Amino acid sequence: MVKEVKMFNDDFSEVITAIPRLKFLDYNEEGVEVNANTTEINGTDGVLMGPTTFGPFNLVLRFFFSGTDKHDYHLLKQKMRGLLFRREPFYIWHSDMPGKKYAVYTNENSVEDIGTRFGEFEVTFVVFKGYSESLKDTSQFSLSSGDWQFEAGLIDKDDVHYTHDHWAFRIFNGSTDTINPVMRHNLIIKIHSEAPNGLKITNKTTGDVFEYKESLNYANELTINGVHPFLDNKQRVGKYTNFEWITLAPGYNQIVITGEAVSKIQTEWIFNFIYR
Repeated sequence: MVKEVKMFNDDFSEVITAIPRLKFLDYNEEGVEVNANTTEINGTDGVLMGPTTFGPFNLVLRFFFSGTDKHDYHLLKQKMRGLLFRREPFYIWHSDMPGKKYAVYTNENSVEDIGTRFGEFEVTFVVFKGYSESLKDTSQFSLSSGDWQFEAGLIDKDDVHYTHDHWAFRIFNGSTDTINPVMRHNLIIKIHSEAPNGLKITNKTTGDVFEYKESLNYANELTINGVHPFLDNKQRVGKYTNFEWITLAPGYNQIVITGEAVSKIQTEWIFNFIYR
């Protein structure tokens, strides 16, 4: 099986390993950078712990190139420089972890010459978000596609759905971490409902409650994009809420929707799994 590496964003897509005679060897995800939020108080032992955040980490990919001659090898070196060092960040995907993508910029391209026409390239990318993500988001979820991997463990493959038209259901988060919009994690919840007196969405697993206090028509779409609610994707409606948001714990999350005289409901939950 030929191993592949791709780089892409909204504006371009390149298969690095499509370069003739360039082979992807292996990869290394370097250690997690832990940023502990601590407060030291004089006269007491230890420190008080606040929420821990995670800094960027390095993704290192190694390649080997076999040139036809020294000129071919020198041209490849120049091509790699132009390909890897870009003004805008991009995603890296590689076939050794096919369910993941990494939001990166290139930090270093180290070349070890082996003779005059061979070389080993060690490319260091900075994964600036501090985590990798599922290649696709849950709007594209399909177990049969082979594009997904489950760090949190998949328990019941028949109970993994991200569109629901009833009041109580489960949402599976296959991440190694809680999906939290405050941490700039991608989470979009789309809601259609006949709710003349508003509604509440409660995640009983995490204790989060989002409340919309105005009436809703089923034809309209209430969207919670991260921490910001919108009506029909244009009108900000945060002032009609309880100013809270929903997070998703790893594994199954028990969701309940309630509201006086709510007669019809459909929700769609769109997010990427994240991997520490």
